[in-house]
Amino acid sequence: MAEKSRIRNLSTRYLEFYRYGFIVLLTAFAGFLLFQSVEDFRNKGFLSSLYFPFAWSFLIYTWFKAHVKVYKVEFDDDYLYIIRRKGDVLIPLENVKDIAMKTLGGMWKVELYYTDIIGDHFYFKPSLLYPLNYKSKDKLVNLLWQKIEIAKQKRPGIQSNALHS
Repeated sequence: MAEKSRIRNLSTRYLEFYRYGFIVLLTAFAGFLLFQSVEDFRNKGFLSSLYFPFAWSFLIYTWFKAHVKVYKVEFDDDYLYIIRRKGDVLIPLENVKDIAMKTLGGMWKVELYYTDIIGDHFYFKPSLLYPLNYKSKDKLVNLLWQKIEIAKQKRPGIQSNALHS
């Protein structure tokens, strides 16, 4: 009898703290910049003083947009498990097209062949201290790649007498 593999965690346990802590910090930073530039505009009357906070606001907006799809991710021999508040999502490993690091802070992007409930891609963050402990986290991602390759090789082929649509 084949033994079921154990589920391994890819994401940091402090993911919620990371997401919501940065949201609070970035919102406070954007508010401070906006307040400073409005005060600068009142004192000096330069319209260019409003440019700086809008540029920062755009950067903060792109950060928010990227971090909406950061999930807690686990895997075993057959599936990726995406843990969400609304319910978990199981993705077969055969559906994973690519896994690539997107930021130097250690956020990884997983692209899927077929669109799932969460879309055609999602992100995970293995550690808050990623540059400092990259060796252990990269070993885990490499293990996931091995499991994906094994799962793709086990995929059943199309039978010769199958009806194609």
